[in-house]
Parts: sequence; C-alpha cells; structure tokens
Amino acid sequence: MAKIGSFGDVIFEVSPEKILTFNDLEMKSSAKWEEHSIHRNKARLEFDGPGLIDLSYRISLRAEHGTNPMKEIAKLERMKSKGEAHLFILGQKPIAPNKFVILDSSAGLKNIDQKGNVLSAEVTLSLKEYDGSKSQVKKTTTNTQQKAATSNKKSLGTITITVKSVHIRNGPGVNNKVLGYAMDGQKLTVYEEKDGWYSLGGGKYITASNSYSTLKKG
Repeated sequence: MAKIGSFGDVIFEVSPEKILTFNDLEMKSSAKWEEHSIHRNKARLEFDGPGLIDLSYRISLRAEHGTNPMKEIAKLERMKSKGEAHLFILGQKPIAPNKFVILDSSAGLKNIDQKGNVLSAEVTLSLKEYDGSKSQVKKTTTNTQQKAATSNKKSLGTITITVKSVHIRNGPGVNNKVLGYAMDGQKLTVYEEKDGWYSLGGGKYITASNSYSTLKKG
C-alpha cells in the first residue's frame, strides 16, 4: 500500500485493493494589512500579522476502487459538523504547522445502482487553517499596580496621531492583541520608546513610526 497522506479519518492511499486520492489541491495564503487614509495623500499600510491558509481539493470516490462513497462522505460530514481540527498530511509531513477545519463541502452522487447504493461520488472541500494555540499573557502586576507605576513614571512626551486610526496593542509588536484604536488628531502621553514602539502605560503600546504620529518631547 502506498499512503499518500490523510486528513483526519480519511486516508489517501493507492493499493491493489483500494484507491482513494485527491485532485486539484490548492493552497492559498495572505497577509493582513490595515489601510489608513490620509487627507490628500496616498493611504498608508500597517502590517497586522500573517493571515490564515486556505486549502481546497476534490476527492473521487468509487466503489470499483474499493471505497464506500457514502461511508467516506459520512466521515467528512462528521468532522465538519463537530468542528474537528486535523493536520493535513501530505506524504509523511503536515502541509502546514497548524491544523485545518472544514468550512464547506459538496458531494455529487454520480452513479447509483438499482438498489440505491451509491457507486461513485465527487466531493469538493474547502478547509481553513485553525490556530488553536492560546496567547500566553504573563501577568506581572495588577491593573491597579500598573496604573500606579505609570503615574509615577516620567513621560517621554506627547504624540499626535496623523492618520485615520492606529492600533493600540497589549505588547510591543504586531502579533500582540489589539486593545483599541487611536484616532486622527488624538494626543497621547508616551513614557518610553523601545524597538520601534511607544509605551502608553498600563500595558498599552502603539507604533513609534513617524508615518502614523508626531512626537513632542517633554
């Protein structure tokens, strides 16, 4: 038996007894960008992290190839209805680090015998990458302690937002959670700058790029 791969309980294989393979496998991915409009100027883009991967493919199920079309379709329907996430294995390795869930499926029942048995079917599937990891946020102080520490810290200065909106995050980096937005013309007190990010105090950060704001020190 030559095992091509698998997705959950569906095993893709080619052997003298069974043939179950997929066709037209397509993998699509993108990045997330926020577009901020600027009056009388071109908009500015802000990188908001990697996007999710989409997979699509077709499966041909034929009784003459040793498969039970309705049984294989039932496996896929169960995974979809229960929201199960599985690795998509191609060869001996996952096609991507994260698991995938079934977003959409359609089954065309091609040949049915006189007893109502489905002899062949064509199944089309759409999968979406599922990142089940939980963001680990280390709590070092309570909110009250953070506010007290901020009030005792000398400010670096004040920034004025110069674009339509900018993300405020819970850490210095685009992969951190978005807590809210700073809007055009808004003034914010900043306490320090590190690695291209301003600390607003209370565990809040905003990009220090001068494409989005201007800083007045003191």
